[in-house]
Amino acid sequence: MKSLFKIISRYSVTAGMIIGVILISNIAVFVAVGYHNMVSAGAPDFKRSALESVGKEFYQENDTWQLSDTGRQELKEADFKWCMALDEHGEVVWEWKLPAGFDRSYTISEVARFSRWYLHDYPVAVWEAGKLLLVVGLDPEFFFRYSEILTLTNFTMIPQYVKWALIVNTIVIIVFVFLLGYRFYQALKPLGRGLEKLSREEEVKLREKGMTGILAAQLNRTSEILQEQKKRLTKRDLARTEWIAGVSHDIRTPLALIVGYTDRLSKSPNLNQEEKALADAVCRQSLVIRQLITDLNLTSKLAYEAQPLNKKECSPALILRECAADIYNEKIEQDKGQEPEVDVELLIPADMEKVRIFADSGLLKRALRNLIGNSVRHNPGGCQVMVRLYEKNEKIYISVKDTGKGVPELVVQNMDNQTDKVHIMGLRLARQIVRAHGGELIFEKRESGTYDVTLELSVSKLHP
Repeated sequence: MKSLFKIISRYSVTAGMIIGVILISNIAVFVAVGYHNMVSAGAPDFKRSALESVGKEFYQENDTWQLSDTGRQELKEADFKWCMALDEHGEVVWEWKLPAGFDRSYTISEVARFSRWYLHDYPVAVWEAGKLLLVVGLDPEFFFRYSEILTLTNFTMIPQYVKWALIVNTIVIIVFVFLLGYRFYQALKPLGRGLEKLSREEEVKLREKGMTGILAAQLNRTSEILQEQKKRLTKRDLARTEWIAGVSHDIRTPLALIVGYTDRLSKSPNLNQEEKALADAVCRQSLVIRQLITDLNLTSKLAYEAQPLNKKECSPALILRECAADIYNEKIEQDKGQEPEVDVELLIPADMEKVRIFADSGLLKRALRNLIGNSVRHNPGGCQVMVRLYEKNEKIYISVKDTGKGVPELVVQNMDNQTDKVHIMGLRLARQIVRAHGGELIFEKRESGTYDVTLELSVSKLHP
């Protein structure tokens, strides 16, 4: 579920950034448009500078007011609809393009009214030009008049209004992001659980609705395919295990007869020494075949978890001693009572003598016998095998080293491969047993290029 929360957090941050960018863009556009309108209203349309310039161009001639050519040019460039000049009595003493129907005389109240509003549906602008009041009409299709009076208190409160507007906007954005993220989380949560189940090879059945309905449907289809494959694989593995068990059972009876007959032949007084040696060889190889069949049956069960672990309290030191004794006795029996050319040295510290672990002692003994037996079998000229038991970082280690050839590089490289180049069933079985106990088989490389083997056991242990 951590990955799901990471997706949600990234989604929420992205949504917040998008909303922030939109908000900043809106503010920027609003400021730009307002500034443009302000400039437009002040410069090209209301033309206060133009009014001021025109007002300066009035002059009196023969008791009449006249406008210079420069002033008339200013009026044309300012794009006013009409213009008139009033004297101190409200009389129109000069006019330019004044529409028909306009009065030529205005009272003080009329002047006050149209100067801040409209005159015959024309927005107007006024300017004091000496003794005259200059009045211009603006295009009613482009301008409108709006008057508002702000108190000083309202003006000084503008920063506060802006601050509270930003706070409210921020709260709205946070709530929006939270709600959107929560909804997205609720939609993705079933998918996350479905993926977790899928990783554990469990069946997944999600509702195929909502914004993630398509993904849920795909997960359901994937789960169905995997479950069907799992059933087929389980059926195949079960058939394989049963077949191996059946073959092993069928071989045991004739193999037991072969072992028995060859043993009797090797002890018969009617055979010469060469014939007895041949009988002994057949008997030993028959025992090897029986061990291989047993290992094949066990490795098949371990591979498909069909071999139950009979865990109980046991002593790893005692298991090592029993393994060494069994191998030593087998070697003596094979060599017909002669002292074997093999030396198994056990290095067991005093503190490890009292350690007890919960494990399947029979399986552990099988794994150790395979490892120690490999050193004995693959060094027919004799060697010294050193088996060390120790504890490190809450784990039990059993190191198997010999003075012989060691484990070849080719064997280590093919531990996970099915190949006819090497026969390593014993090592694979040992690794399966160790992994069944939560441990691992570790290969330690020598300077010569071959390997020694160490068992790492992650088992429950009891100290005295």
